[in-house]
Amino acid sequence: MLFGRLRELALYRAEVLRMSGFTVAIPETKEEAADILKRCALDVAVFSYTLPSSVVEELSDLLRDYCPDIPLISISDQRWRDRRIEPSEVVSGDDGPAALIAALHRVTQKG
Repeated sequence: MLFGRLRELALYRAEVLRMSGFTVAIPETKEEAADILKRCALDVAVFSYTLPSSVVEELSDLLRDYCPDIPLISISDQRWRDRRIEPSEVVSGDDGPAALIAALHRVTQKG
């Protein structure tokens, strides 16, 4: 599942991921995202730096409460790990789709 505030950017990322063989869901509202998280209906969560910090923290708390073993990838506009949400992987938004795809492969092949 891909979470981002900029719908066009999220749709672009989703299309690139689909072309690479991933199934992608993009919730349109925070409530829809929360419902998906509460049902734990995902394999990986990807949070974009375009989301407000408060929304990222709220959704990551739900993720950890309902799906504690699901990997979280943070697309960041900075080069360090966001310790507030403790992502499994951090990808720089500047590194493009290949970095996100590589991170997705890493987290889905663990275990």
